[in-house]
Amino acid sequence: MIKIGDFARICNVSTQTLRYYDSEGVLKADVTDPSSGYRFCSIDAVEKYKQIVFYKNLGFSLEEIKKIQLATGEQLQTILQEKKETLSTSIDRFKDQIKTIDALCVGTPQKPVLSEILLLPFEDDSQVVGKWQLCGRLLDENDLSALEEVDSSTADEEIIFMPGGAFAWRYFWTKGTLYRISPKYKFAIPNLYRTIEQNGVRFMIVQFMNDDCIDNGDDTLMLLYRQIDTVAYTEHQIRPNVDKTDIPFSDDNAVHGIWTVFDFVPKISDFDPQKRYSEDRDIYMMDIRFLARGICTRTIRTMSGCANVMLRYTKGFLLDDKEMTAEEYQIKSINGKDFLFVQHKSGDYFYGGKTPHWYVFERKDA
Repeated sequence: MIKIGDFARICNVSTQTLRYYDSEGVLKADVTDPSSGYRFCSIDAVEKYKQIVFYKNLGFSLEEIKKIQLATGEQLQTILQEKKETLSTSIDRFKDQIKTIDALCVGTPQKPVLSEILLLPFEDDSQVVGKWQLCGRLLDENDLSALEEVDSSTADEEIIFMPGGAFAWRYFWTKGTLYRISPKYKFAIPNLYRTIEQNGVRFMIVQFMNDDCIDNGDDTLMLLYRQIDTVAYTEHQIRPNVDKTDIPFSDDNAVHGIWTVFDFVPKISDFDPQKRYSEDRDIYMMDIRFLARGICTRTIRTMSGCANVMLRYTKGFLLDDKEMTAEEYQIKSINGKDFLFVQHKSGDYFYGGKTPHWYVFERKDA
């Protein structure tokens, strides 16, 4: 459960707005502490809040949104069609919204693909650019020596602040706030920071919210980082793994067709077709399609629905020129059935240097 204050920071919204939505019945708190009056929300409320913002941006009132939340599929189609007719009276002003309504009515909702956070103005803080090393958890912000050790699973040992607030692995920033993309919840969590100098060394105190804070409703951790350089790093400099992608094309008839996701495993040897290793919520690949002439597309789940990504392939490898990755694939026959194993090279691989896991696919019936 999440405290309402932490929920407000995650969604970049005021607590007053959340209380108003609660009173209007569109975003009720899951639990209210009877003794303190504190309100707590489940993690599912984050997606519900995004849905409210989405429909508000389309011009729906809170009363209309309440009807949408309760609507069946057919009722939703009727509500959307009525809204389209209203918007059509001011076509110049609402043309973008009408296209979205059209898409919704035919079953292909167009939602924002990136958090609204990225639309906020960037404020520079040139002194933080560079690499920062974790010192530990700070027990007293007035005493930088009052530290306790932090496990590497709790916080990253190093954080790089890129020029212009650009992404570095799972982090980006603006003055006073370091955003972390949660690998578990897949949204940007704001962590307030401030810098302090002591004996010629610059330190940063970060009010850090890790995934455990969200899971358990715990207070944020006060972490201390030390600046170890002021280098304006480039993308290539911060990546320990850059794959060779200019591999000559060699066709592979055996892999042609559509494959749908079956499982996600650390190693190929961990796969058991009789027992799923990963839960559905941890699987973000949906399907993969191998076409002629080295063209490949795959569908992935996103915060706003799904997206198609076009790649290249040559026999044995999926090639992504943008991400600079070459993901190995291989087909294995198990109990008379073919399974496709494909490496998953995410930021954990090309920024964190970790060993990639494997997606497992089964061939879609013709």
